Amino acid sequence: RDADLVITGEGCLDEQTAFGKAPAGVAACAKKYGVPVIALAGGVKPGAKICNQHGIDAFFPIVPRVTTLEQAMRPEIARENLANTTEQLMRLILSVRK
Repeated sequence: RDADLVITGEGCLDEQTAFGKAPAGVAACAKKYGVPVIALAGGVKPGAKICNQHGIDAFFPIVPRVTTLEQAMRPEIARENLANTTEQLMRLILSVRK
């Protein structure tokens, strides 16, 4: 309730996310308190925009380039992709708040 922002995530964001997956539940809880929600995902499929109507204010894929699923799921690569995307997201948020 006292959060300024909620960041949630999922392996693949799509239209099913809006209907019962964890990010939608997190978003519903945050919205009770008027807290904005950002979702990060390994991949974003067509239809994911419906998530914007279900409490997720913005979403971003973490995979920066064309890659195979096998490569993207390697723990060290996934960690690096998530860290890099999160850093850039926070840089954006902090620049807007200045």
